[in-house]
Amino acid sequence: MKKNKKIKLEKLNFYIIDDNYINYLSKFDKHIAYNKNQKRPYIGVVIVVEKHYYFAPLFSPKEKHKTYKNNLTFFKIINPKTKNDLGIIRFSDMIPVPQEKVYLLDIKNRSYGYKRLLSEQYSYINIPKNKEKIIEKATKIYSIVTKNNKNRMTEFYKGLSCNFKLLEQKCLEYINNN
Repeated sequence: MKKNKKIKLEKLNFYIIDDNYINYLSKFDKHIAYNKNQKRPYIGVVIVVEKHYYFAPLFSPKEKHKTYKNNLTFFKIINPKTKNDLGIIRFSDMIPVPQEKVYLLDIKNRSYGYKRLLSEQYSYINIPKNKEKIIEKATKIYSIVTKNNKNRMTEFYKGLSCNFKLLEQKCLEYINNN
């Protein structure tokens, strides 16, 4: 059984989300990724956006990330010494989560290479200016996507993002029904 650990906001820690909760939310939005299994869980960071806990998923480094132009939908994680890509945090796919469905990632039974990658990612995202930028980007994309503006930028980001307001409503329903 997974241990519920209270969400700690001083540092950006890595968390996993309960499979049942992900399955429930995925009925309402196509942007939600599934846990692949215990070997490669859907991991991310938890931040507070508009009084809601939001889980922003972390994606392993991929060749296509090198071509991504900087925008509000993601934050690139880079090794400051080697300049190697370490992955991205994707804000467009962040989801509201009830605290009791969030678990601190246990890395003790992971391979050495995976632990090392997570350690490098953790160090980079918790550099104060990077942590600030992560929170800022998450808040900004949320603000843009939840507005009723009909301009091109808003429509662009809405097309790439989860429906945050709908998922907040479904999150509250999940909490009330469970």
